[in-house]
Amino acid sequence: MGRFTRQLKKKFTTQAIVSVGFWLVALLGRTLRYRVIGREQLEQFHGKQGFILNSWHGQQMLGFCFFRGCGYYILSSLSRDGDYSSSIMSRFGWRIIRGSTSKGAVRGLIELLRVLREGAGVALTPDGPRGPLYHIEPGGIYLAQKTGAPLIPVAFVFDRKWVMKRSWDQFVIPKPFARCVAYFGEPIFVTAKLTEEQLALEQQRLRDAIHEANRRGEEILQQWLGRA
Repeated sequence: MGRFTRQLKKKFTTQAIVSVGFWLVALLGRTLRYRVIGREQLEQFHGKQGFILNSWHGQQMLGFCFFRGCGYYILSSLSRDGDYSSSIMSRFGWRIIRGSTSKGAVRGLIELLRVLREGAGVALTPDGPRGPLYHIEPGGIYLAQKTGAPLIPVAFVFDRKWVMKRSWDQFVIPKPFARCVAYFGEPIFVTAKLTEEQLALEQQRLRDAIHEANRRGEEILQQWLGRA
């Protein structure tokens, strides 16, 4: 097999994976029934200043289509998986910045600083891309401290779902026609100088806020289901 043929095959395979992935997620998203709580926590910053959405890595799939067409920025890794996810997210209207905690980190953070200062919305999964589960990487906290952008905790909670228990992030896929509560928590502002001790406090504060958003979302879901 010649080089040109291999490149053509690779390109075709990538396009096929991206197209199938996009349509599966888009169609699944359209079957879900939503109850959105606290979206005003996000909307109060639109057109006024940059903001940073924070949800756990395992819940990111629903975020792709929930925020479709919003033009928010997201950081995507430089790996092959990152190539696939970047292409899929672009079709949902996301703006992609390539980089991660392991590769392209400095370039990625510089680009995120720039767009936040321009008033854009950014979405991060603070325990990604490699975990461990619920560990808060410091990048988003530094961005918030440098730009004044609020950190907004977001949770997606479902009544019926598949959980990929062998994945480090316990990746969640909602089942078709599931009920979904999208819960936005109160914004967090980071104003203190980030000493090592203060950074640890801010990491714990953000971790607690995302857990609380998930807890509150679960409470609302149970009320919706008539179980509370």
